[in-house]
Amino acid sequence: MKRLSLFFLCLSILHLLLPAQEQPKDKGLKTITENALQGPLEFLSSDWMTGRETGTQGEYMASDYIASMFKIMGLKPGVNTGFFTRSYFQNISFIQIRPGTRQECAIIRMDQGSRQQFNLHYSTDYNIIPGSQSIENEGQVVFVGYGIQDKKLRHNDFKNIDIKDKILVRLFGYPGWRSPGSKNYKRFTVDELSTLRLIQKEKDRIALAGGAVAIIEIRKGSTQFSAIPENLPFRYNSDTYEGDVPFSTEIPYRTLLQGTFAPSLTRITLSKSSLDLLMSGSEIDFNDYESRAAEKNITPEEMPTDRYLKFVSAVETRTIRGRNVIGMIEGKNPNSCMVIGAHYDHEGKTNGFIYNGSDDNASGTVGILTIARAMMETGEKPDISLVFCAWTAEEKGLLGSKYYGEHPVIDDIKCYMNYDMISRTDPEDSTGMQCDYTYSSGLPCLKDLTEKHLKDYGIRLNPAYHAATRPEGGSDFVTFSKKGIPIFLIHGKFTPDYHQFTDHAEKAVMPYMTEIVKLGYLNIYELAHRNW
Repeated sequence: MKRLSLFFLCLSILHLLLPAQEQPKDKGLKTITENALQGPLEFLSSDWMTGRETGTQGEYMASDYIASMFKIMGLKPGVNTGFFTRSYFQNISFIQIRPGTRQECAIIRMDQGSRQQFNLHYSTDYNIIPGSQSIENEGQVVFVGYGIQDKKLRHNDFKNIDIKDKILVRLFGYPGWRSPGSKNYKRFTVDELSTLRLIQKEKDRIALAGGAVAIIEIRKGSTQFSAIPENLPFRYNSDTYEGDVPFSTEIPYRTLLQGTFAPSLTRITLSKSSLDLLMSGSEIDFNDYESRAAEKNITPEEMPTDRYLKFVSAVETRTIRGRNVIGMIEGKNPNSCMVIGAHYDHEGKTNGFIYNGSDDNASGTVGILTIARAMMETGEKPDISLVFCAWTAEEKGLLGSKYYGEHPVIDDIKCYMNYDMISRTDPEDSTGMQCDYTYSSGLPCLKDLTEKHLKDYGIRLNPAYHAATRPEGGSDFVTFSKKGIPIFLIHGKFTPDYHQFTDHAEKAVMPYMTEIVKLGYLNIYELAHRNW
């Protein structure tokens, strides 16, 4: 009996001395390190990628690299190309649209029944950014204040104004956007950079829906058009640029999915003398309107009804090809899936300056690659398939994810996670760990899982939660949200390097990015093994 007791005592001691068996989820988590993230981040945002603009050699190099990583990890090619073959590439044709040679504009005034037409000179009196198709139009000019219609904020600049077939004179921004201490700045602003961008996008949508044909946008009392002298200066000098042509970051073309028609607004900028001619005789003072609108809702003043603008804007087009990169971990139920995505394209290069796009969005791309590797490292087969997508043409209007939305590799999508700009912190955040977490309110476990993992794994992030039935924004998750698919995304902070050639890999805050990727992985692991 004593010998038997001694035997069991030895077994107990031996059991205590043996290391505990590592759980599959923890195996995957161990692969997410700063070095595992930094290496591919530096490569994807290197000068060799030339800014990864859609359809360029740099983008194709980046997509080849992403596909090779999926293959090394053991992910299945996500795209069925027919004849029993599969590919990591979902090829997409785009139409690029550039201004044509024919551009005309004239101000028309009806004076006591007589028609006066003042023909303007291109690049001297005006400039035009054309829409998606060549257009020839003549329309009455109306003033619509900021051009905002928002029921929640009880703001409507279109009250009693018919904008169908009209040309809109509209103030840039939103009430109070240049006056941080004003009442309306506090009403409208959520985050300074993203609010302005999203409101401008919504203003265009409202104008298009109302039938407007063109926009004359006013900034600081004018359209801020100034013709560039052809002879002076002979050199353009700044802290970062020396050249004999003006430095411009404006993309000279628009991009659309081939086979789609996207109605768009023609944008017209006027010189001071042309704007004065258009507005003379009216009682509208743009600077005064902006000051008053910052403090209270006001009704836009009426333009004289005899003001018209006639314009012709031709466009030229060409077809280019880009591609989404898709890898898949097949689940026990192969007919349902979760999609994990990030756009890998960026702005390309201008005047020899490469827009490397380290934060936007090499960081998010590296994030989903690292999560794919971690999920493979668990050695487990998820309950539903996991589809990892690196999107093209996000910077052109979310076009890569839009195409996927119409051509998914698995129709039944239970949830979507998006990574976009996850490597930079708010310069004024003393903790360096503030981030934004946006999710669909119809799936509350998205927040519950996050809070649980923050606590259980000691993840130091401090998320600000943003919930909505169908979250909106300026990244690829919108494609899925619009279809009613639950989404969540973890987002870093905007910095002055946003969409600048200064967005370099050495500025990434690696401990911060690592925590964001860990949190995303832990959430995905649980969702992949959830009883849907």
